[in-house]
Amino acid sequence: MRPLGPSVRAAGRKYDGRSPDVHGLRAVTLDAGAKTALIDGYEGRTVAMKRLLATMIESLPEADVDLCPYCSLNQNPDLDHYLPKDRYPEFSLHGHNLIPICPQCNRKKKTTIKTRQGGRYFLHAAFEPSIDQPILEASIDYSSPVPAVTYHIEDNGALPAAELPIVERHFAKLGLADRYRKRAHGALSSLRNSLRGSSGAAIAQALNFKIGGAGLGKPDNDWEAALYRAVDQDRDPMLAWLTTP
Repeated sequence: MRPLGPSVRAAGRKYDGRSPDVHGLRAVTLDAGAKTALIDGYEGRTVAMKRLLATMIESLPEADVDLCPYCSLNQNPDLDHYLPKDRYPEFSLHGHNLIPICPQCNRKKKTTIKTRQGGRYFLHAAFEPSIDQPILEASIDYSSPVPAVTYHIEDNGALPAAELPIVERHFAKLGLADRYRKRAHGALSSLRNSLRGSSGAAIAQALNFKIGGAGLGKPDNDWEAALYRAVDQDRDPMLAWLTTP
């Protein structure tokens, strides 16, 4: 590993200088032995590897540390190489290339990096989104017996023009609209079941509590926070549904 040090460090500096747009980097030319050594360094989970992983985790927003930064839904027991280690072994142990990830996002992302047109598919969790405000919105349709929740991206013009399409591709490629919808429907059904038989005043109080606490300690783009922001905009139909026998 030691002879590879200078070229790997130079590649790492180039990676950090290009971040988050690292998808256009050319892989360093390495022989088969060097590639194997670098990948084995990652697979072996050395002390150095653990230090680099700790550095990556520390770079994430505090609210995201225990959640997958790709979806903010699940815990993150897996580790993803933003640039796949088989194609870019020089970044096998590069801290910013190591992203904690949940198994579901890991399966969906696989080794995908960019579209045929050269655009990035995924946000880089160490650096993006670049604005510190919600860009995830929920809408609720009350025309059916059960409220139907949908999710979409709405940045109100706040995101840089080049970043918005990446956000939208990220959202679509990971199936987040459907994954968030399922969570929202499950959460609302559980809330209704827990309040069955309660008085109207108790139900209103419980809903107020949910609205007030939904975003506490959560990432900006948490599905539950977005859900209850939508509920807050039009409480009456939600109260009517919650109080229906």
